[in-house]
Amino acid sequence: MPRWMVGIDTGGTFTDLIAYEAESRTLEVAKVSSVPDDPSQAVMNALEELFKSGVRAEDVGFLVHGTTVATNAILEGKGVRTGLLITKGFRAVYEARGWVQPDPKDLQDPFFRKPPMLAPQSLTEEIDERVDNTGAVLRPIDAEDVRRAARRLAAKGVDAIAVCYLFSYENPAHEELTAGVLAAELPDKRVSLSSRILPVIREYVRLSTAAIDAYVGPIMERYLTRLADRLTTAGVRTPQVFLMQSNGGLMRITIGARFPNQTLLSGPAAGVVSGIEIARLTGRPDIVTLDMGGTSTDIAVIAGSAAEEATDGRIAGQDIGTPMLAVRTLGAGGGTIAWIGKDGLLKVGPESAGAMPGPAAYGRGGERPTVTDANLLLGALATGNVLGGRMRLDPAKAGEAVRRHVALPLGLDVVKAAAGIVRIVNNNMAIDLRLAFQSRGEDPRRFALAAFGGAGPLHAAMLARELAIPTVIVPPYPGLTSAMGLLSTNVKHVYLHSAIGKLSAFPVARMNALFAELRARALADAHEEGFAESRVTLVRHLDLRYPHQGYQLGVEAPAHDITDADKPALKRDFDATHQRIYGASAPDEDAEIVTFRVIAEIIVPRLELPVIAAGRGAAIAEKEERPLYDLATERFVTARVYDRARLGAGDRFAGPAVVEQFDSTTVVLAGQRAEVDRFGNLILTAGDAA
Repeated sequence: MPRWMVGIDTGGTFTDLIAYEAESRTLEVAKVSSVPDDPSQAVMNALEELFKSGVRAEDVGFLVHGTTVATNAILEGKGVRTGLLITKGFRAVYEARGWVQPDPKDLQDPFFRKPPMLAPQSLTEEIDERVDNTGAVLRPIDAEDVRRAARRLAAKGVDAIAVCYLFSYENPAHEELTAGVLAAELPDKRVSLSSRILPVIREYVRLSTAAIDAYVGPIMERYLTRLADRLTTAGVRTPQVFLMQSNGGLMRITIGARFPNQTLLSGPAAGVVSGIEIARLTGRPDIVTLDMGGTSTDIAVIAGSAAEEATDGRIAGQDIGTPMLAVRTLGAGGGTIAWIGKDGLLKVGPESAGAMPGPAAYGRGGERPTVTDANLLLGALATGNVLGGRMRLDPAKAGEAVRRHVALPLGLDVVKAAAGIVRIVNNNMAIDLRLAFQSRGEDPRRFALAAFGGAGPLHAAMLARELAIPTVIVPPYPGLTSAMGLLSTNVKHVYLHSAIGKLSAFPVARMNALFAELRARALADAHEEGFAESRVTLVRHLDLRYPHQGYQLGVEAPAHDITDADKPALKRDFDATHQRIYGASAPDEDAEIVTFRVIAEIIVPRLELPVIAAGRGAAIAEKEERPLYDLATERFVTARVYDRARLGAGDRFAGPAVVEQFDSTTVVLAGQRAEVDRFGNLILTAGDAA
């Protein structure tokens, strides 16, 4: 019986599915509109499209889902009413935000406002307890104090409670007692303990992460329960149903309901994983990804075939300490709305028209102009090439939206106004691309730009020219590339525990006990996910810093029990890492241990793209010619239009050209050459076709 692997990625505008049967190396794809009010319905709609191709529900043996449910709850401010219990005297910790400065772009905004606290002061209760930095109890906790606080929060209608006490990562006893009291008093409320979610140093990021977990937890739990029920009803009964995590690995859907904070970059992480796979297939180890969908654009730098990992991040101004792939996200997508600011200048984003009503051209009631409307008016998009012709774009509605909201206020004709929209969204993306390179100290001229998402290939050639990036890679199914990433990774979990002390003096018995505790947690989760211990690969790390530093760096620790004889090698590795990253080190100073880290990985089946048939010349795929606006010359040029489904390996052609397929459209500029490689990737370079 065939066993299909299925990846489903839910975005703000479309939900994408890719299915792969390993024995026959068969691919099936589907793309449907997202359902913002019920994302699980869009997942089922995508599966229905797959089942129409002849795949049966019982043939699905492995399913991975990338979801934006938790992310959108934060972005849209639609999480649950969240309370906070904190050590007495420290209720200002959350509001101070760790003294974190706004992003550079926010500092330039005279109308900037700090993001709201997910657990406001009105829903914060102080608990009279105290533990010191060694875990010793200075002031015991009073269960009756917790009980009174719980009743006050219940009277205010909270749906979830975050708990963060000082130094609970060293001694979680007070938080655990609190959890017991809350379970008895408020059995139907979610409780998020910082000592379980993120047992690491620095109370602010631990607090913020716990607040995020509480804020989105009930929503994520309801969503995953509804999705699991619908999958079972539809006949998809495989136990191997996974979620993509922010770190680029998979976890079982049952664990995802307990740790929703680990899914905040679920969709973007899948795009990064696909970027790594593109780097492998094309033999180009240095790639920057441009994942531009309907709502946002995600950018990640992949150097040496490896993506940068971050120990923390920020979502809509909310700080999170969960390990994740380093991704820059900005509000730039096909549905991003153009508007006139208070200064009288044209702005594009970050607000999006989403799936409903969508761009004006969708004809679903949207009246405000978007990037998609502008691209339609400029000839980059055709009226009947969305979802393989199942959705038609209306140029009259697009033109009216641009005319009313942009052209008339600025005294421009409609074409100039549409061109302005595209220029501005391109400039916004170019800025973030430059910042992504600068943060790594990389030269964009030695990178290739991997463009995907439904809108990425529309803008990639212009961005590459702006940044002097010599090559653009458009994968075979750009609108489904994040879904493909879901099937190109392994199960992965990261376990953390902070314990501070000088490396030279840290007792090795305690070091080994902490690693053993993390190992036990990893194996327990693997057992819950249905994997034998023999399938689990564990890698141990220590996060170290020099005394008085505010940051730390990770080095790999030996797999065996650590002895004092191992410490000099650990210190040398840390010195070398610090020298490589910061250009300086202090070999004569002691290092300080900050956090113990265990990474568990389990290999699961993966997608393997088949080699495509050789082409018979690009002329076979030519459909028509149409006017395409050239931003460089500010005039329309004649572009040849190609059907990508009819292009084979080795086919090549010169711009100006437009390549259409059911899930995306690629623009090739004048002076650029396009060629199809053996895996179906479209490679754009400077020069003319031979």
